[in-house]
Amino acid sequence: MKCITQRLRAIDDNEKALKKQTILDSAKALFAHEPESLPSVINIAKSAGLAKGTVYLYFKTKEEIFLAILSEQYQQLLSEMVKTLENAPIDSESVVLSLTSTLRNHMDTNPIFMPLASMASSVIEKNVEHTIILEFKTMLAQNLKQIGKLLHAHYPALSEEKGTRLLLHTNALIIGLWQMQNWPSTLKPLLANPEVRTIYPEFNEEIIPALQSLWLGTLKS
Repeated sequence: MKCITQRLRAIDDNEKALKKQTILDSAKALFAHEPESLPSVINIAKSAGLAKGTVYLYFKTKEEIFLAILSEQYQQLLSEMVKTLENAPIDSESVVLSLTSTLRNHMDTNPIFMPLASMASSVIEKNVEHTIILEFKTMLAQNLKQIGKLLHAHYPALSEEKGTRLLLHTNALIIGLWQMQNWPSTLKPLLANPEVRTIYPEFNEEIIPALQSLWLGTLKS
């Protein structure tokens, strides 16, 4: 009897995990199609083939859904950075090239990462319970500290704390540059003006040189 109960519980847990993943996948697909705003719970439920009430069993708000997606993508990126540092050569230029390549690849293979990351503080976190936000922030802090330790191992002159701050500056630079070029579609015609064009950065062209300048300047200082 005990074995049957455990088996039924395992099936139930698997079904729950599958439904949760279906919700997340549907939300990703909808947001990828229209990344200027978060889709509603109703539309996510419809896309997932679920009742709206079922979605609310797993997530209390649409923002909580997208924080879960963003958390997953940050964990993936930070894990990739750890692997890069563990296998990186000693010289600073090679490390910087490897890390910026890792960042670029992550952004290319996860096209909703930048739009979501740029909305984290201003939109997503405003409608999520503090306990869930705390889990997200704690995950980020722990991963950044781990990478800070790896940077210190490569560059003893760079303290773990300074390594962590460098990562925070990296995140701020990426999001800031993204937001500067992420104009609403209604304003894009203004770019025909040459003077206006000078304050519009081309993210894909400028992000890697900007990151390399930040990292090389910090590591050589």
